[in-house]
Amino acid sequence: MRKRSAMVLAVLATATAMTGIMSSAATAAPSPDIAADCPAITSIANDALAALTPLATLPVEESQPIKEALIGELQGRAGELTTDQGRANVQNFISALQTATSPAQGYLIVNALSKLRSDCA
Repeated sequence: MRKRSAMVLAVLATATAMTGIMSSAATAAPSPDIAADCPAITSIANDALAALTPLATLPVEESQPIKEALIGELQGRAGELTTDQGRANVQNFISALQTATSPAQGYLIVNALSKLRSDCA
């Protein structure tokens, strides 16, 4: 059996959790501070989830370079945001991706991705 990275396991949990977040998101308005960045943040969250999900089938040594490329892309996209809150949320997600090294730490990724989504709900 191939080893899976903590990030990959967290992605699977995130995909499940995001269903509930997205359904409740339709009732709230985004904070005015972050509203300008919401289209970009929503795109970042969607793209990250789409990029992370396929990694569930890869061993750590194959998924790590993909994760690192995603982190580089996220850093570039964070620099394009116009609000401090938006940049902080994306940086929090990046930090979670870098920090989570075991399945027990997968909650870091789930929480950071949930924060991206909820602030623009």
